[in-house]
Amino acid sequence: MRVMDRHVSRRVFTVAGISALAGLGIPRLASTQTQGRSVPSDVQQANVAVVNDFCAAFARRDLDGAVSLLADDCVYRVTHTQPPITGKDAVRETIAGFMERVVDFKVLSTVALGPLVLNERDDIFEASDTAQGFSGTFRVAAGLFFVENGKIAEWTDYFLT
Repeated sequence: MRVMDRHVSRRVFTVAGISALAGLGIPRLASTQTQGRSVPSDVQQANVAVVNDFCAAFARRDLDGAVSLLADDCVYRVTHTQPPITGKDAVRETIAGFMERVVDFKVLSTVALGPLVLNERDDIFEASDTAQGFSGTFRVAAGLFFVENGKIAEWTDYFLT
């Protein structure tokens, strides 16, 4: 039997674990312990609201509204295999290109664990006359957001392939 060497990062491991919990049908992890401390449900609800507001702004093509929910030093990875884009201005420039083609940004389900918010989405895009690119529906198996002080500090999308 051939064993393939494969590096599994903490980020991939975390997403896999949270995805597994979501797959088990656990609707809310408000009572979950994190390093021996209880995560208050109001904190989780506030973090989910930040991510939901971000996704809604994206769907409305409200670039300023979406960017206002990002931390100044935020990190965005279009996919886990691509290098990070760092800083609010750089992320703004990247998502502005996506917003030119977005048709809808549908959140299908959400799970929260303290500062981590994981959502499953359908991102629907179409190519425009002015922008070259992809079109179609892309199932985001896990949009992983790390929320800190009411702002999105990290965001990585994991697509179904």
